[in-house]
Amino acid sequence: MILHPFASIRGVLLAATAAALFTLAPSISLAQDDDPPAQAGRLSSITGTVSIQTAGSDDWGRAFPNLPLGPGDRIFTDSDGRAEIQVGQTYLRVGPNSDVSLVDGSPNSISFGVAQGAVHIRCIGLWQGQSFNVSTPNGSASFNQGGELRVDVIPDDDATVFTDLAYDVYVSGANGYGQDLANGQALELSGSNPVYPQWLQASGPDDLDYWSQKRDQQILHANSYRYVSPEIPGAAELDANGEWLPGTDYGAIWFPNNVPAGWAPYHNGHWVNHEPWGWVWVEDEPWGYAPFHYGRWVSFAGRWGWVPGPPAEHPVWSPALVVFAGGIHFGGVGVSAWFPLGPGEAYRPWYHASPRYIDRVNISNMGESRHVHVEKTYVNIVNVTNVTNVTNITYVNRTTAVTAMRNDDFAAGRPARQSAVAIDTHQMDHVQVVARPEPKPTPRAVIAAPPARPVPVKVERPVLINQQGQAVVAKPGAVPVVAPVKAAPPVAKPLAGRVVVAPPPGAKPVPAAAAHPVPGTPVATPMPGVPNRPVASPSGQPAPKPVAPPVVAPPAARPAPQPMAPPAARPAPSPTPGPIKNANPAPAPKPAAPPVLNPVPHPAPPAARPTPMPPPAGRPTAPPPAARPAPQPTPPPVRQQPTPPPSPQPARRQLPPPPPPVQQRPVPPPAARPTPPPAAPQAARPAPQPPPKQPAKDTKSDKDKKPNSQ
Repeated sequence: MILHPFASIRGVLLAATAAALFTLAPSISLAQDDDPPAQAGRLSSITGTVSIQTAGSDDWGRAFPNLPLGPGDRIFTDSDGRAEIQVGQTYLRVGPNSDVSLVDGSPNSISFGVAQGAVHIRCIGLWQGQSFNVSTPNGSASFNQGGELRVDVIPDDDATVFTDLAYDVYVSGANGYGQDLANGQALELSGSNPVYPQWLQASGPDDLDYWSQKRDQQILHANSYRYVSPEIPGAAELDANGEWLPGTDYGAIWFPNNVPAGWAPYHNGHWVNHEPWGWVWVEDEPWGYAPFHYGRWVSFAGRWGWVPGPPAEHPVWSPALVVFAGGIHFGGVGVSAWFPLGPGEAYRPWYHASPRYIDRVNISNMGESRHVHVEKTYVNIVNVTNVTNVTNITYVNRTTAVTAMRNDDFAAGRPARQSAVAIDTHQMDHVQVVARPEPKPTPRAVIAAPPARPVPVKVERPVLINQQGQAVVAKPGAVPVVAPVKAAPPVAKPLAGRVVVAPPPGAKPVPAAAAHPVPGTPVATPMPGVPNRPVASPSGQPAPKPVAPPVVAPPAARPAPQPMAPPAARPAPSPTPGPIKNANPAPAPKPAAPPVLNPVPHPAPPAARPTPMPPPAGRPTAPPPAARPAPQPTPPPVRQQPTPPPSPQPARRQLPPPPPPVQQRPVPPPAARPTPPPAAPQAARPAPQPPPKQPAKDTKSDKDKKPNSQ
């Protein structure tokens, strides 16, 4: 499906969300069954003090890198804190003093809630039919293609500012309010029901935006995307921590560097209990996310290596790709033992999963090779319940990478490396494969350590406004209700550091602030494909006047962003005799061409604030973004097609360094300056001028006089 970037996206988004977008109900999965999300969130970067409140708990704990996040998890960054949450190819960078909840990570929607603070959202690509939504106490913003968005929630002013940094974003609020934003436009929503919109001048980038740009550069230049799907979180960290060996009998293998002697997968970490999966493995190494939730491990040429799944698949996340073994004894106490799955070995979920989920979580994480044949279905394999001898299924890692712990240590979430017990590997020759781990979780298995500082927000989950304009608590299963009506409008005052501007030409504001719905009356849900209509102001109820703007010019956009193309498809490298560290191997036959992801421009550093940067060369000067009856500047992006699935992330052009500030008035190009009128029209004017031939005579006489004067 091809969508024009400047076409109104309200109908598409409303149709997609009529079923499930950000109702905070349990996630929609790969099948109609109540499967876990196909994409889990990853807490990929932490700076300073960051705390977490897991789903179903009122307690706060200390967050740590590589922690998997699921629906209902809540993150708070302190005044010195900063964090990045990754879901597939969507990155949410969280600034200080921010309260953020992950709501949904399903094939239908990726939804976040922001109760306070600032977030910079960078979405490189979405699945076919998937939408992105971020909800706040004042309204929500949505898009259904790659995009970039800044959201600032100011609780003290009961306001949220949405700043569009790429393609169209649809902003909605209570009582049927809706407004499209274009690149460079900023809109403030104050209040909740009614909601009061106000156009602002887009602010220049700050530390959060520059950090987001730096993170983009690290991700977009990752060499590992030659071999793995761009949707695998944490693949960018593999470059600096290991080396790839392409062309083996298992396909491309990644080998970690700087691991101690005797290192084995799923040994340096601990187990946490996290719904809806149950036991989830968290690896200690900074790079230890992608290789422990995707793919398979193999001992190759005396080293442990990770074998990813096919790059063209939508990879399905799993809590740990291991086998749990029963019947192990140590000192008369119960012991849990596990080992990593090898290439071609079926993964058996220990949580509820439909047959379709079982197939997808296996097929998307195993690649066809000379040693591995990928089956069309794995349901019959994993449903074997009386496997009493591993000779029935060959597990190549059962004796070489087994880790065992006492059940009490396992359940308490203690580090496996310190708590592991040595068992006789011969017990693994005839071991019973169990359907699920035996230990029962304790509270410590959910949050290992208390927060470094008291978290200065309410324990209760925040109430946000979803895309239908309804109020909903930011937790799974919450039922949306009509947003309570506030009788008095908020005090109109300018936000600190913000400049109010006149609405862009062609903007169609909806006077929702003037419409006061009766409490308890449900908000009408538009029919799919039918855009929202402006709500007429009731008789005698004029809309509140916004603050008198000090500037009446259209909103000044941020400096024109440099386009950031998604990684271009790179050919699979040919076999080499040994590992190649961060090298570009020689190309082999080209893989299937990937679908075109939406190239999203990225903001460049600002010019001096009083004077906006001129548009980049080669881009025609256009009227203000809102006046777009027939837009031309941006070509329509091509959405991913359902078949074939996405291939490896293509290479992207490196972003230029921030240019120095330029302080100059925006001068039109020379070609745009008006040329002097021709001589004939001047002669025809009534103004007294010499005859047309007189200037020629005077010119000639002047030339004749020059030699005499010399």
